[in-house]
Amino acid sequence: MEVIEKPPHGSKEWLDIRWKDTEGRCTFGASEASVLMNQSRYANRSDLWIWKTLEPEPSKETAAFRRGNLFEPVLIQEAAHQLGVELTTPNFMYRRGRFTMTPDGADDPTAPSLIVEAKTNSQKIIRDAGDLPPEFLWQGWAQHFVTGAKVIFVVLDSSQTISLIDLPDNPQAIEALQAEAEYFGGCVDGGALPDQEIISLMSAQQIASLWRATPTQVELNDEVFEWLMILEQAKLEKKSMDDRIEKAQDIIAQAMLNNEIGMHNGDQVVTWKQQGGRKSFDAKTFAEDNPTLYENYTKEGKPFRVMRITRRAGK
Repeated sequence: MEVIEKPPHGSKEWLDIRWKDTEGRCTFGASEASVLMNQSRYANRSDLWIWKTLEPEPSKETAAFRRGNLFEPVLIQEAAHQLGVELTTPNFMYRRGRFTMTPDGADDPTAPSLIVEAKTNSQKIIRDAGDLPPEFLWQGWAQHFVTGAKVIFVVLDSSQTISLIDLPDNPQAIEALQAEAEYFGGCVDGGALPDQEIISLMSAQQIASLWRATPTQVELNDEVFEWLMILEQAKLEKKSMDDRIEKAQDIIAQAMLNNEIGMHNGDQVVTWKQQGGRKSFDAKTFAEDNPTLYENYTKEGKPFRVMRITRRAGK
């Protein structure tokens, strides 16, 4: 097991360590294990392919992550109390094979024999191993693979109950996890797709982020052409709905004029209130008055692709 000094959690440096090892090979964080094994409710293998193909960037903190970060120290403290051991949050990351992990709590920062993972779950009651979501289990198996340490979850569930739950032994799962990490990671290293299903799960935005447009042609099969007709019809319907919204607002405004509240049969049904104008930055004028300063603070956005129907699909 390799012990690595831990940069600030969630920083670009921290993400880079989870992204590739010192030899430039694709690596996975323990929390990505369930995605790798197609057992996550929150991401799929195409998402993972994107994460591992493109250079990682720090993301905004979600409400769920913030809740977890707030409760983590308290849960680790409670676990230490119930277990009767001293636990610390290591300033290290641990790596073995293609997995890198950052434990919430450990009995020994450099050579842990016990790891405690703090979890909050606002959706279900979790009292024993049978209640553990697959995301918890696969993360725990990855952590055990890396460290060989015993893994215990301390969970604050939807009933506000705190439970300590041992990670179930599952050598077969760990073996499968290792094999899939080697296969998937090797595909990323070689620039090859692990399977065609990866593309079938990708969004147009994800594909645009991976493949730059080239002036080449591809023949669309009948199924794809049918989706082109659906896209065309949906765009027409959206425009029709936008027109209806605009017309409805015009009619209502013509009836309300300067009035702020609209009534119908004695009930308030609509308001049309005055709001202050939004402040905006006049980039054009600033560029004319301060061309050098404007150039220094101007950056070009990432390239993007625009999809347009060039011939009526139904014609």
